[in-house]
Amino acid sequence: MASSNLIRNIPRMKEIASVAAKFGFGEIIRDTKLGSFLGKFKKIHDSEQDPAPVRFRLALEELGPTFMKLGQVLSMRPDLVPPSWSEELTHLQDNCPSVPWDDIKKELETEYGKDLSAVFVTIEETPIGDGSMAQVHRATTIEGKHVVLKILRPNIEKTVNADLQVLEGIASLLNNHGAKLGFDPKEVIDTFAEALDNELDLRHEANSTKMLRSLAADDTSTFPEVYTELSTKRILAIDEVDGVELTKWKDQNYTQEQRNKIVANGAHAVIRQTLEIGFFHADPHPGNIFVLEGEKICFIDCGMTGRVEESMRKDLAMLLYGVSENNIDNVTKSFLSLGDISLDDVNERELRKDLQDFIERFTEGPLGDIDMGNMLTAFLDGLRKHNVKCPGDLILMIKALITIEGVGKELSPTFNLVDYAKPTIEKLVRSQFGFSAIKNRTEVSALLWAQLAERLPDDATRILDRIRRNKVRLNIDSESIEHMTDAIDRSSRNISWALVISALIVGSSIMVLANRTNSIDVRSGLGLVGYLFAGTLGAWRIIQHLRQGR
Repeated sequence: MASSNLIRNIPRMKEIASVAAKFGFGEIIRDTKLGSFLGKFKKIHDSEQDPAPVRFRLALEELGPTFMKLGQVLSMRPDLVPPSWSEELTHLQDNCPSVPWDDIKKELETEYGKDLSAVFVTIEETPIGDGSMAQVHRATTIEGKHVVLKILRPNIEKTVNADLQVLEGIASLLNNHGAKLGFDPKEVIDTFAEALDNELDLRHEANSTKMLRSLAADDTSTFPEVYTELSTKRILAIDEVDGVELTKWKDQNYTQEQRNKIVANGAHAVIRQTLEIGFFHADPHPGNIFVLEGEKICFIDCGMTGRVEESMRKDLAMLLYGVSENNIDNVTKSFLSLGDISLDDVNERELRKDLQDFIERFTEGPLGDIDMGNMLTAFLDGLRKHNVKCPGDLILMIKALITIEGVGKELSPTFNLVDYAKPTIEKLVRSQFGFSAIKNRTEVSALLWAQLAERLPDDATRILDRIRRNKVRLNIDSESIEHMTDAIDRSSRNISWALVISALIVGSSIMVLANRTNSIDVRSGLGLVGYLFAGTLGAWRIIQHLRQGR
């Protein structure tokens, strides 16, 4: 953070530190010396008995919109924070006060560049939803269409950017002072900043909604229609969903048959999006799902989406299939491929032992008997244990599958997500070993060999020519050599300083000894100054050496 930004944001940093201390995180402030920089804070004991994740959630809620959005992002990323923390953050409540209608009206008129009566017949002044970033109002267009308008809060960009600068500064302080948090603060804030870019431009959500409606809508599930002519960077206009929010399913007196159909449609939709299409709604919790007539499902709030390549979907399918077949080789290969690592980067013996335990934990029968949610959670735990950083979109896909399985089990206790995923999983596995797959891989390999053979004469001629002209260079990238080079540089600097100080001492001694009188003359004075300068340099080098820990 630039010094000007740091000074300007000190009041907000003090507020954040105060709230952190209030909810029992004062030790972290003291450990990072942030407390001495911002002042002393009293610890309030009201919530100190609560677990740390609960106190963290309460602190985020108190700090306002930016921090609540941070919590929502982290709830989707158990790879960035401990699982118990991400799970707690799913209970985060958007308790932001409503923006007055007059302010919302100004925003709408500014964006549309005209009086609202020229666009809408009616707009409900009372919002139907108050989020941390936006507010939602019902409206009816001149053409008689019933729409829902999602409008960014006034000046939210300014608030978010200021808070983001503060968060980046705090993350740097936490990293530099080695705070023990169990996660990397800088990585968390970088991920959050990327998510905010999408949140503050509603055109991203509009495009995602249209793409999902085009790719994934079918007889069992759909997405709202987006009205492009009414949508801008700060406004999203979608069709009003005529259905029941899934959070209210208990009030609808659905029969068990209806609940089973709702669950089946939801599972089919998420499996199709994640494993077949590869572009998916990343947060399918009950608040983002509506039940339409005939138990058809409609997903809303498509601001958070994920995209996974076909190769990654096949690897995940092979992981699930390998567990059901008790095949350690396939599971190991899939695990390494999903984590994008090689065996050289991990302890192979320990990894295979852990994966065998992982298989035995879930192998009690055929593929359909596997608890996918628990297995995917254990998979994420295995990634963390071996310090494997999984691609963010894969984490979102796993989180989406775990979320929809939890929703399904709430409505139907006998629900098993693998029952719905099994045909797709087996199709993905077959696609890797079928005749057409082998034929395609053979053709690709043959083409690569042909290209290699075609280039070989030219490459060989070029190499021989370089050898003949003594222009062959060998580049070695080794951490040990870099460390050795650093050590040699430090030693060279120390020797240079030692020679300078020694020269000063010797020269000063000569000047002092050159005085043969009993009084101090110019030569003696210069010699004494030389002694003083040499002593100061020596003390300064010793202090610098101790500070650097070398």
